Amino acid sequence: MKRHLLATFVAAALCGSAAQAAVITPVNLDPANQGLNDPTPRAPEGSNPGTTVGEQRRIAYQFAADLWGSTLRSDVEIRVGASFQPLACTATGGTLGSAGPWWIWQSPDFPVAGAWYHIALADAIAGSNLMLGDPAYTAPDDIEINSRFNANLGSPGCLENSGWYYGLDGNTPAGRISFLDVVMHEIGHGLGFSGFVGYTSGVLGERVGTPGVNDVYTHNAFDNFKALRFDDAAMSNADRAAALRTPGRTVWDGAKVTGNVPLVLDQLVLLRASGALTADYGYGTASFGPAATPANFSGALALANDGAGPDSADACDPLPTGSLSGKIAFINRGGPPAPAPACGFEKKAVNAESAGAIAVIIGNVATSSTPGTPPGMADDPTLTANVPTLSLNLADANAVRAALAGGAVNVALGPVPGRLAGADVAGRAQLYTPTTVAGGSTFSHFDTALTPNALMEPAINDSLASNVMVDLTLDLFADEGWSVNTGNARIGRCETALPLSQDGGLISGANIRAHDRLCRATSANHGQYVNCMKTQADALQSLGLINAYQRASVVKCAAQNSKPGN
Repeated sequence: MKRHLLATFVAAALCGSAAQAAVITPVNLDPANQGLNDPTPRAPEGSNPGTTVGEQRRIAYQFAADLWGSTLRSDVEIRVGASFQPLACTATGGTLGSAGPWWIWQSPDFPVAGAWYHIALADAIAGSNLMLGDPAYTAPDDIEINSRFNANLGSPGCLENSGWYYGLDGNTPAGRISFLDVVMHEIGHGLGFSGFVGYTSGVLGERVGTPGVNDVYTHNAFDNFKALRFDDAAMSNADRAAALRTPGRTVWDGAKVTGNVPLVLDQLVLLRASGALTADYGYGTASFGPAATPANFSGALALANDGAGPDSADACDPLPTGSLSGKIAFINRGGPPAPAPACGFEKKAVNAESAGAIAVIIGNVATSSTPGTPPGMADDPTLTANVPTLSLNLADANAVRAALAGGAVNVALGPVPGRLAGADVAGRAQLYTPTTVAGGSTFSHFDTALTPNALMEPAINDSLASNVMVDLTLDLFADEGWSVNTGNARIGRCETALPLSQDGGLISGANIRAHDRLCRATSANHGQYVNCMKTQADALQSLGLINAYQRASVVKCAAQNSKPGN
């Protein structure tokens, strides 16, 4: 019985031989002149040599496929369907992409017996294309992963002040969204970064129509309150449902991720209040203004008052000159139905800065969404805020408001000894479980508390550079059963000194392998090919990602490689 994400049960024998680097093949599902075939002229950008929108999209997608393929091992081709479609979107937010496994598989011979596996991982473990042996298989379904991307991004009514960036260099301009990062993220879901437990019911397997059947991703989820894995017999559906709606309660319990958390995550820093209120708070960060640090975020808190509108503390109108001089401004977020969201986050920060504030805290109000999660704060390309800005969830913001009404409150950012940002006390990485279930995002991502930002968080951040760094994602795949390539990258038959992947998520060797394919495809002769590879090796060295010896080994191997086409 085949369903959209469901394959029939088959007992697959495990393959004991070493697998080769995975071949991931994008399958263009767009019609002529649309999406991946869009003929609109576009100048090359960020090492992407394409000259039309469609060509740049295809090049970036293939580059992402080559990055993942170089880092994972499988003897079975992984075919990934790709298309551009109108996805849910507004002027200020929206869905950038979506993806998942086309089939899933279970076997008593798999490491987690009887659990669902994404089909690409199942094939890699079995060493054969399992779908070919299934009577429900038909040729049109010859894809393992299906992915879609927002065709309207940057258009009126759909994140209209943004747009796709098709560069391959990790240097995404402010206000743009890296298509490469989004493709890497979505393929990651299809390779195994998603679980099938019911969001609100806590029932294992509910989201793929098999109540009570576990999956390998959910097998690694751990509930800190019950001190049990999600599939432990002592965990009830109600326990899992509660864990899926409690920030910080659900973590990843795989040994590989936990072992490398200290290599990836920064020390935990909290917002510490003193005076009329003594408490430590987690917070959200803004994509505008300078980053908040212990050095620039410390001082007395003052409630903003613009004297206008239904909420005088929303700072949507100009604040009296000097009213916040030398203070950290506390500002109400606002939101429907009342008071109306009269302005954006950056405008609030700019108004506070103009009144003399040295920093800003924006607190959720009762009408704001996701009350248990500090809001992220997008930038406004028409404004420039120059003060660090943080946000608080509803409960914490209410505590601050109450304290300000009764006395003086000082706040400062401070590190927490022995704790890492986005990990529990045992060093396990947190999964995304906001108070209000976010369909498609809850559970199947790392938490937004991870610092630095992670590729598989629910939002794509400008700080990502998945062309060279995939943080803890490969470690999570390894915990699920993927075999990860750590050997040196090859150019033709020549082995460079660059590891394909390293602990901590650096994939400089995979980057060189992806550029080898791109340079060969776009160079007219051997000299152009060598220069193309040298340029990329120079770029990696300038970023401090490879040393001089490794750079020289790449250039030497490129020079020894056969000319393109041979």
